[in-house]
Amino acid sequence: MKAKLLVLLIVPLIWNCKENKETAQPQIDEVTQQPVAVTKVPAVIRELAKFAEPTFSDSTNIDSLMIFKELDATGTVNPIDMTRAIGLYKAMMRPGQVTVMPIFEIKNTDTSILPVQGKGFGGAIWANVLVDRKSLEIKKVAFEHKAESEGYGAAMTQSSFENQFIDTKINFEQKIFNLQKAIEKRADDGIIVEGISGATMTSKGAVEMMNEGLRKYRNYLEGV
Repeated sequence: MKAKLLVLLIVPLIWNCKENKETAQPQIDEVTQQPVAVTKVPAVIRELAKFAEPTFSDSTNIDSLMIFKELDATGTVNPIDMTRAIGLYKAMMRPGQVTVMPIFEIKNTDTSILPVQGKGFGGAIWANVLVDRKSLEIKKVAFEHKAESEGYGAAMTQSSFENQFIDTKINFEQKIFNLQKAIEKRADDGIIVEGISGATMTSKGAVEMMNEGLRKYRNYLEGV
């Protein structure tokens, strides 16, 4: 009887200890030493954060990592909140040209994620471009699509294609990239990009998107 009573007393105690252990501890601000509220990071922002900072985790305070801005049709840059930035970013995934583009600045660095939008063979394509604001160098690129055919247009998301755009300096006066053609290269052709086999339209769309899309951020990059 005593053994049964002891078990009844111990089991709830163990369960309570387990619950307390699994309860998330609040983050502490290093300056004020006060608890910081941690909210779940939206999927879109989590994806962008990991693109810029691979060590990002859900426990990271997004306000300590990103600054959200928008670039309107007149070239004016304004600060915005995360909800507005997500809405602008999602609009770039749909057909139709956008006039206001989101900017995701990475705090304590010289880099920004500049999304660009284009048209492929099957529908809308877009890319996240990590740019050094001071040197104007492209540090990283991630192409995305919704309707490009698997095995052909979808190959634009492979690193072998994306890497061709990296470590290139943005030039606002001429085309940065040109799709490889069976003609002699001219001095002003820029960086020659080898297209995706069997997906000429998607390759052309990706190159045009990078050229035209990055040019739209001129006011922002030259005003930094």
